[in-house]
Amino acid sequence: MPFTMTAAAATMTTVAADAAIIAASVSAYSTYQQGKYAEQMGEYNLQAAQSEAESAEVASEYETREKQIEGRKLLARQLVSYAKGGVVPSAGTPLKMQEQTAVDIRRDIEETRYGYQLYGKQVLSRGYMDKWYGKQQKRASLWSAGATALSGAGTALYYGQNS
Repeated sequence: MPFTMTAAAATMTTVAADAAIIAASVSAYSTYQQGKYAEQMGEYNLQAAQSEAESAEVASEYETREKQIEGRKLLARQLVSYAKGGVVPSAGTPLKMQEQTAVDIRRDIEETRYGYQLYGKQVLSRGYMDKWYGKQQKRASLWSAGATALSGAGTALYYGQNS
C-alpha cells in the first residue's frame, strides 16, 4: 500500500514551510538591523571622538597660555629677587639661571602641548576604529542575513517537496 499524505499532514507541512520562511525572514531582518545599528554607533563614536579631540585642543591652548603667564611671572620674580639682593642679572650666574628657567618653562609648555596632541590623536584613532568596526559589522550582518534567508528558503523548499 503506497503512502499517501492526508490533507491534515499536507496542511501541517505547508504551515511548517511558512513558519520556516517567516522565522528566516525575521531573523535575517534582525541581523541586518543589528549591523545597521553597529554602523550608526561607529559613526556616533567617531563624532564624539572628534568633539573630544577638539576639546583637548582648546584645553591645550588654554593651559599653554596659563603656563606662559606663570612662566613670565616666575621670570619677573627672579629678576626682582636679584634686584633686591643687589645682583645684576645681565651677566654670569644670574643670567644663566634666567636662561635655564626660560628653557624649563618652554619645555613644560611643549610637553603640555604634546600631551594634549597625543591624547587628541589617540581619541580620533579610536573613533575611526569604531567607525571601521561598525562598517565591518554591517557588512558581516548582510552576509549573515543572506545566509539566514537562504537557509529558511531551503527549509521551506524541503517542506514543500515533502507535502
